[in-house]
Order: sequence, then C-alpha cells, then structure tokens
Amino acid sequence: MTAPVMRLDFVSTARRPGAGAILVLLIGVLSVVATAANYQQLRRRADGLDLKIAATTGAGGNANAPAATSDKLLAETRAAIAELATPWGRLLADLEAAVADSQDSVALLAIEPDRETLKVKIKAESRSLPAAVAFAQRLQQSDVLLYPLLDSHEIQVHDQYRPVRFEITAAWRRGT
Repeated sequence: MTAPVMRLDFVSTARRPGAGAILVLLIGVLSVVATAANYQQLRRRADGLDLKIAATTGAGGNANAPAATSDKLLAETRAAIAELATPWGRLLADLEAAVADSQDSVALLAIEPDRETLKVKIKAESRSLPAAVAFAQRLQQSDVLLYPLLDSHEIQVHDQYRPVRFEITAAWRRGT
C-alpha cells in the first residue's frame, strides 16, 4: 500500500478575479465616493451656518444674546443641581417605613414636593382618624422631614368603609 503522490505548488500563476469580485469592488468604490460627496455637502452647509451665527452675534447682531444664553444655561444647571441634591431616596424611604409601621392602615395617595420652599405635601388615606394621627406622629421621627403637621382630614361618607383622607405638610432638611 503506497500513498498517493502529492504535488505542492507554492508558486502558482495568479487567477483572474471573477465577475462577482469585480462587482463588489465597484460597489465599494461607488459607496466611498458617494459618502465623500455627502460629507463635503454637509461640511459646506455647516460652514455656512457657522457664518450665519457669527454674522448674527457679531456686528449688527444682538450683543446680549450670548450673555442671555449663558444666563439661561446657568439657571438650568442650577435647577438640575437642586433636583439632584433633593433627598428623594431618603424621603421616600421614610414614607415607606411610616406606611409599614402603620400595619397597612395608611395608603399614600400623592406626594407633592416643592423644591423652592423645601416643603412637601403628602396626601394619604387611612382606615380611621387615630391611624392618620399616628401616621403624622410617626413622620415626626423622620430624619428627613421637619414639622410634619396634619393639615386637613375628611371622612369619606360615600364609601362603605368610611376611610379618612388627610393631608400632611412638612419641610425637609437641607443637605440630608
């Protein structure tokens, strides 16, 4: 038993590319040309817009426009910083703990914060008035809330269980 003879030819003649390879190359070259032309068009348009902006803010334009834009940006930045500095996580955690401590006799309906005055209005519903008062007293133990007060309450006579809807307002501590 003899092995068949194997011929290795490391120096073979080059084959010509087929029609498919030439088509793919042609499509690639055309797409590069189209992309370059599109880029040049967009670049010219952007340069034209830059010139228009420079003309409006330069001579004859509104000299206060950059300052007004800067002031607006500064105000928006300050508002974003104030929003991020608000202790939402701790506030919501304290409210959830107070609801859990009420043994599910209190349900939160709405939380309306006011960042400018650092006050929060809490609307809730309880099974009874003593449960609402106990909830307000529990919120007085909060690390985040200051002076939670029961503002108003109303017994829902149209409901067969006669729940009590109430509102509590409180301030929150700065920097906590």
